[in-house]
Amino acid sequence: LDVPDSGLEALVRLSNGDMIKALNILQVFKLLIPILYLFKKRKSEKQQSTHMASQKITEEAMYLCTGNPLPKDIEQISYWLLNESFAECFKLSETKTRKGLALIDIVREVTMFVFKIKMPSDVRVQLINDLANIEYRLSFGCNDKLQLGSLIAIFTKARSALVAVVK
Repeated sequence: LDVPDSGLEALVRLSNGDMIKALNILQVFKLLIPILYLFKKRKSEKQQSTHMASQKITEEAMYLCTGNPLPKDIEQISYWLLNESFAECFKLSETKTRKGLALIDIVREVTMFVFKIKMPSDVRVQLINDLANIEYRLSFGCNDKLQLGSLIAIFTKARSALVAVVK
C-alpha cells in the first residue's frame, strides 16, 4: 500500500492513536478500494478500467471509508456558522443529508476546529461548553433538527461575543 503523509496523519487522527482501530480502518479501506474507485470514476465520468492500479491511501479516502466529515467540509461548516445568518446556516441540514453525515460527527469535528482558530479564551470556553452540551443531548437521541438549531444559536451567540470584544 502506498501511504502519503496526509493519509498517514488522517489514519492516526481517525484512530485516535489506537493501533487496533488503525488496523481495522486499514482492513475496511482494503475492502472498500474498488468501491471508492468506482465512486470517483462516476464522479469524474472517465472511462477507465475498474481495477485500481495503485492502492494509495489518501486523506480523503480515509475519511470517506470511515464515514467521517472531510476537513474541508468542517471548514466550510465552521465558516457558515461563524459568518452567515441564522437562516442561512440551515443549509447545513442540506449538506448533512447530501453527504450522509451525522450531526454528532459534525459537532465533534467542529469542536476540534474551534481549538484551532484564534479567539478570546472566555468565548472559546463558552463555545466548547455549549458544544459539549449539544453532543451530550445528541448521544441521548434528541431531535437532530432541534440540536442543529442549538448549534447555530451557540455560534450566533459566540459571534456576538466576538464582536463585543472587538468594540
